[in-house]
Amino acid sequence: MKICIIIHSKTGNTRKMANLAADILQSEGHSVDLVDLQTQKPVKGLLPGNRFAFEITNQPDIDAYDVILAGGPVWAFSISPVIQKCVMQFPSLRGKTFIPFTTMGFRYKWLGGDRSLKQLNRRAFQKGAEIKPGIVAWGHGTNKESNLITAAKLLADRISA
Repeated sequence: MKICIIIHSKTGNTRKMANLAADILQSEGHSVDLVDLQTQKPVKGLLPGNRFAFEITNQPDIDAYDVILAGGPVWAFSISPVIQKCVMQFPSLRGKTFIPFTTMGFRYKWLGGDRSLKQLNRRAFQKGAEIKPGIVAWGHGTNKESNLITAAKLLADRISA
């Protein structure tokens, strides 16, 4: 399968998880491209009223892909506005499988992780995607590395499920 992993990473945890998932998927024989979204100006500190007041400079063309994995960090109990805007800008996700993921500093998914997945699912569903269950990864503390590895394996498993 052709898989596109699209991320926005602030501290590097989302990027690390995405790289781990890409390695696993490639070892299983999938073709994987990883797109680390960039913006023309910094997005930190954006207020709710203007949270999308930036442009993505490398919006990916997803036509050639079967599966889209999209993820970013939890910001203020929501998904990063960069990954959210990216999904909003896709003309269509019809015929695509969409799997969201997020990384967060809190241990409890109900402190933004679950909401982040719902936000991405809603955006992708509106574009016609087939939604598969997402992953929330806890990316801080003494178990950070093993948590990211476990989450990456779960994310790769979603492709086969």
